[in-house]
Amino acid sequence: MSDLHFGKSTASFNPDVLAARLNAAGAHLKRIRRLMSDYAFDELIVFVLGDVVDGSDIYPTQFHHQKITNVNEQIDILSDLLVEFLEEQCKVWGSVRVEAVPGNHGRSGHFTHELQNYDLLCYTMLELKLKAQQSNIKVNWNKTADPFIRKVKIRGHRYVLYHGLDIRMYQSIPWYGIMQRVFRWLSTRIAPFDVILIGHFHTFGYWVINKVSVFLTGTMITDDDWALRVL
Repeated sequence: MSDLHFGKSTASFNPDVLAARLNAAGAHLKRIRRLMSDYAFDELIVFVLGDVVDGSDIYPTQFHHQKITNVNEQIDILSDLLVEFLEEQCKVWGSVRVEAVPGNHGRSGHFTHELQNYDLLCYTMLELKLKAQQSNIKVNWNKTADPFIRKVKIRGHRYVLYHGLDIRMYQSIPWYGIMQRVFRWLSTRIAPFDVILIGHFHTFGYWVINKVSVFLTGTMITDDDWALRVL
């Protein structure tokens, strides 16, 4: 999941709508688990790719497009919703864990340290609330350095988690920029990897580039002015 933008408001989207859509997504996941009962699943892994809160002071008129302007309130309410979502999944999957990276809407300022990120604070609050409930659900993210990207190995497959902010668009289309980024990263310390998961562009996509599976998440926002104007 990515780009929840909790706190944002449009003609058809607000924090209450997001809560309802998160519940609907959770119900769908549980339905998938029941339909695939013959498979020996032992864990559900939730990848979270950032921009979970809408943040503050990201663009000049942001205040006018928010239902909740206080970022601390965004974090507090959303972490409660995520606790409920994850605990419900735990009932059917048995074991659940979260692997996360932050997004650009979590930044607390252009001159603050990258680890001072509201998405990361939300993950911290989520972890604390799960611990308070004596939950076995783990929340993992880079807590010391390089918060923008992570590589996670699962069942022998290497997943890269990346929000996507730094990928350039050409004629308002990100596909060429993503392809170039995959090719270049294959020759860096990030390699090797089998899958890359990207958010940021509010657009669903999937394709294979040089044997690397690339997944783009969409967003729960409808009437999304940024996606309609830019993409």
